[in-house]
Amino acid sequence: MAKSVLLAQLSEEQSLIWHNALASHEIEVWAAPETEDLLKLLDQKRQSGQALPNLIISDIGIRYGGGTSLLATELCKWCGENSPELKVLLVNPRQLQIKEVEKRWAVRRGAIDLLPKVSVENLDSAFKTVAQVLGVQFKQDSLNSVVSNLKLQQYQPDRGAVKGKNIRKAATEELARKMAMIPLMVMATENVAESSSSDAEKSSPNSHKQIALDATILDLNLYNTKVDLKQTGSFAKQLFKDDPLLPALIIYNQDQYVGMISRRKFLECLSRPYALELFTKRPLEVMYEQVQASILELQGNTPIVTAAQLALGRNDDDIYEPVIVRTADNDYAVLDVHDLLQAQSYIHELATKLLREQTQTTMFQTEKMASLGQVVAEVSHDIRNPVSAIYGNTECLMTYIEGVMKILRAYEKEYGTNSPVISETLEEIDWDFVKSDLPQVVRSIQSGSRYLRRLVDTLQSLSHMEDKGQTEVINLHDCIESSLTILSGRVRNVQIVKNYADLPKVSGFTDRLIQVFMNLISNSLDALMDLNANPDLIRQRDQMIIKEGGREQNSNVLTEITWQPNLMISSALAEIDNRNWVSIKIADNGMGIPKEIQSRIFDNFFTTKGQGKGTGLGLAICHQIITQQHGGKIVLRSPYLNANGDVTIGTEFEVLMPIK
Repeated sequence: MAKSVLLAQLSEEQSLIWHNALASHEIEVWAAPETEDLLKLLDQKRQSGQALPNLIISDIGIRYGGGTSLLATELCKWCGENSPELKVLLVNPRQLQIKEVEKRWAVRRGAIDLLPKVSVENLDSAFKTVAQVLGVQFKQDSLNSVVSNLKLQQYQPDRGAVKGKNIRKAATEELARKMAMIPLMVMATENVAESSSSDAEKSSPNSHKQIALDATILDLNLYNTKVDLKQTGSFAKQLFKDDPLLPALIIYNQDQYVGMISRRKFLECLSRPYALELFTKRPLEVMYEQVQASILELQGNTPIVTAAQLALGRNDDDIYEPVIVRTADNDYAVLDVHDLLQAQSYIHELATKLLREQTQTTMFQTEKMASLGQVVAEVSHDIRNPVSAIYGNTECLMTYIEGVMKILRAYEKEYGTNSPVISETLEEIDWDFVKSDLPQVVRSIQSGSRYLRRLVDTLQSLSHMEDKGQTEVINLHDCIESSLTILSGRVRNVQIVKNYADLPKVSGFTDRLIQVFMNLISNSLDALMDLNANPDLIRQRDQMIIKEGGREQNSNVLTEITWQPNLMISSALAEIDNRNWVSIKIADNGMGIPKEIQSRIFDNFFTTKGQGKGTGLGLAICHQIITQQHGGKIVLRSPYLNANGDVTIGTEFEVLMPIK
């Protein structure tokens, strides 16, 4: 059975070369009509039971439905899903050489290869690829005959065909095909990710390695070639010819900005009949009146991601038009949309990589906390038994000591202490002191064991990492006290002021709320200790207070530092948005948090602490526990209003829990 090949959307010259080469090997060749949708045509043949070709040789910029688009992906996808035995060979007749990254892109989409423009010079290698796919025998003699005939036809052109050819249509179609290649140019940036740091990337000032997530369009390569409306069209033509990468010309009229003429619009004008005589010898103003279109103008500080969204949001006719950039000094430049899409693609890749790293860090911290919680649970369980034994036996010990003291008092009353041996012994052990101090020692042991047991209970409650299905009724004051108990070693040098109100119990998870209060109190203690260790910051804080009070005083007068670290914890009932809330405020009198970073304070991995002192997860976890797991709110104020209504330098966190 003869093999068949479908030629899709190739030019007349390319179709002739392929037709002669394939026919010389007895291969059936037919061409798809330009006016029909190629995918629709193939689908109709498949559904009607007609035989499909064995191979499709297609221009990578396929014209369909009156428009032009890069349908290589759709064509390969259709063949892979509906007819896997049907192969696709892509051709780019606008390039004499194919880059390796473009060839890899085509193969990944499902094509067998991507060839450059086929000519008599490279027909041998191109046809060998086809012969290998179709499984036909390569005939060198037949192909040499085809090459000889093609060379002969080049010296005897069909002048009638050239004369009748629509120049405007051909130029427009060629331009449209070039525009269809822009997505492939964007995809070629994969070379940056796949190659191993080439020398060009290291030396290029516009290397993607230097683009940050918040980069603006001023960080990209901009063009500022300017022409006046009085200049001729031939002058503009020469500018485009001298710089093949120039996307557009900025148009001025006597030093006044007017607009731009893009390379695409310029070529469209020159493709019209008699365009060379009409536009090149006349002022550029004549052409500009013909090509005026909507221009996307952006400020130079526009982020690259925002600019790409605005550029892609334009209509189909203008989607690949360059963008006008207005710089800080009210000057104008041109940004190629190709460069913009490349930068946007790199930023997307960079953001994905950063998100992956942050996710891995979060998972590591979660696993670390889970392991730590398990260790704490085991240790606290092992400590609980001896602590309980000590605490329980102190009651018995106190009872026994009181009994012994009672017996000794009875002996002393009955027999007295006149015996020299008894008198010496009582004096040796300082019996009067022992008699008064022994009960206090037992009570101290009892108090210490009680405190230790409470600490163990808190650690056990906090170390429960499993998700509980049901909430429980909670006294928030108990949660605060448990947090203070855990942090008792750090609060010894800090004055703690408590102002508790009678609060109703709320519904929630005890261990998680303890974690919230412990994180908030711990952050306040860190701020207070850092300030306490730096007297210069204390003087700076005093100056801020004086400035807030409207008084002027020389900083040298503040020789005596009167600041003391304070931690204020208060509770109250509040009514917000016609709802009743329980309010817990944790405030300190430290340096406070700068206003410029307050909006980021609850973000993941954001921390104001030094290297190795914080992970940036504590406040983010607090925000998640309060808002998502308990339906509450957490508010930051710095500076804040104290109980007297005065502005206080420092930081206040308010936790609001709904009353149900």
